[in-house]
Amino acid sequence: MTLNLNGQEKKSEEKVADTIVHRGGKKTPVTIRRISNNMIYYREEGETENSEIERKLVEKVIHNTGRVEVFNPPTFEMITEDDWRHVIITEDPDDILQHLDELGEIEVTSPAGRNRRTTHRNAEIRLKKQAAAKGGTMVLVTNTRFRGGFGDVPSITMKGVAYGIMPH
Repeated sequence: MTLNLNGQEKKSEEKVADTIVHRGGKKTPVTIRRISNNMIYYREEGETENSEIERKLVEKVIHNTGRVEVFNPPTFEMITEDDWRHVIITEDPDDILQHLDELGEIEVTSPAGRNRRTTHRNAEIRLKKQAAAKGGTMVLVTNTRFRGGFGDVPSITMKGVAYGIMPH
């Protein structure tokens, strides 16, 4: 017979979970069952049923051993107001990445410039700066209106929607 003198029972080792990091940064603690060419099969903590997710929707898996498998490196990092140069402007809704969140509408009016091209470039810079101020990484331009005819000094108003990753 063995006596335990310190009165403590040995606890069973608790398993540390794997982590799925979704595109966009959301983290889900899971137990990875299997990873195939297209899918990741896992079980969430406290669940009895297995689940699956397409690999293209996952940035990386952090295994409980510390090993990291990267499937889709982040397309964007969080952009600060100083990083407005990294904001992408598009007029095609299909260019907006599906994991980005709508952050709100933005509108700029560029002051009159020397020519139409300079005025347009100035408006795009202002649009990028507004999007970056909201944490945006992309802008979908929804309306562009030029003013000033032949011989007049041109000005431009641009409207759009900023898209980025909302903090979780």
